[in-house]
Order: sequence, then C-alpha cells, then structure tokens
Amino acid sequence: MVDRSELQNKARLVESHRQHLEELQRRMDQIISVINEHQVTEEILSRLVSMSSSGDAKAHVSIGAGVTLNFKHHDEGEGTAVVDLGAGIFGERKWSDVIKLLSSRRDEFNELHETLLKQAAAIEEKLGTLAQEFNEAAEKLQTTSTPQSQPEAEPAPATNDDEKTKTKSRRRAGMFGNELTLDD
Repeated sequence: MVDRSELQNKARLVESHRQHLEELQRRMDQIISVINEHQVTEEILSRLVSMSSSGDAKAHVSIGAGVTLNFKHHDEGEGTAVVDLGAGIFGERKWSDVIKLLSSRRDEFNELHETLLKQAAAIEEKLGTLAQEFNEAAEKLQTTSTPQSQPEAEPAPATNDDEKTKTKSRRRAGMFGNELTLDD
C-alpha cells in the first residue's frame, strides 16, 4: 500500500531530477556558445594568416559600445595576438599558434558537451522511471482511498458551477495526466 508521504517523496525526487536536467541544459547551452565563439575566432585568425602573406591583413575589431577599430597588419609575416594562456596569465603568440590553442580548447569543450549530453540522457531515463513510479503510486493511492463498497449514486445534472470545477481540476492535473499533482 502506498501512503501519501511516499508519494510526496517520489514527487520530490521527480522535481529534483527535473531541476538537475534543466541545469545541465543551461550548462550545455553555455558550452555551445563558447564553442561557437572559439570557432569564429579561429576562422578570423585563419583569414588573417592567409591575408598576411600578401602583406595586407586587415580587420575591424569591436571594442564595445558599438565602437569598432580598424586593424591593419603591414608586414608580410604573421602577426601576433595576446591570448589568455590560463590562470589569468596572458601571453603574446603568433596567430597560427593561437589557432592551435583555440582548436585544442574547442575540442575539450566538445568533449565536455558530450559528457553532459550523456549525463542528461541518464537523468532523462531516470526521470521517466521516477515519473512512472509516481503515476503508479498515485493510482494505487487513489484506488485505496476511494470507497469501493458504496454503490455510486446517479450523478446530478451538471450546472455551470460543476463545469467550472471540472475545468479547474482538469487544468490542475499534473503533467502525467492524473488528478494528483506533484504538489499533493
């Protein structure tokens, strides 16, 4: 027999797993954003490297607040960029070296994203199992709390108030279709 406290515990577990899944999704979105930023930066630097061979490497650099600076590299050799080497330490590196560094970092972010995807899949599977257990427990609780020995009386004709109540209870039904919700 399922009691109300057990049902509430299952509901808390479902909610906890759902929140964890949402947090993982936020992290994955952030990682995708960082990966895209790395890819764009790599493409810009690659283009500068190819343009530097003719001595005509130029770009527009946004410095914020809608202000863009013109950048021209007049040497035929490759230029340099200041890059975060980690732990707040910045160093000047050739463009091709920065491209390699960014590519390596992007690969690491891709691996992290794959790991989070696997975790999310495992949580989704567990969430489905917990939701099913919750539904079964709620159904058992409903059947045990409904008196079975009393004959059902003929339903009274529905009034507008009855229809509004039914509509409200349908809206209140949990996402799993039972009259009991996770808050019950």
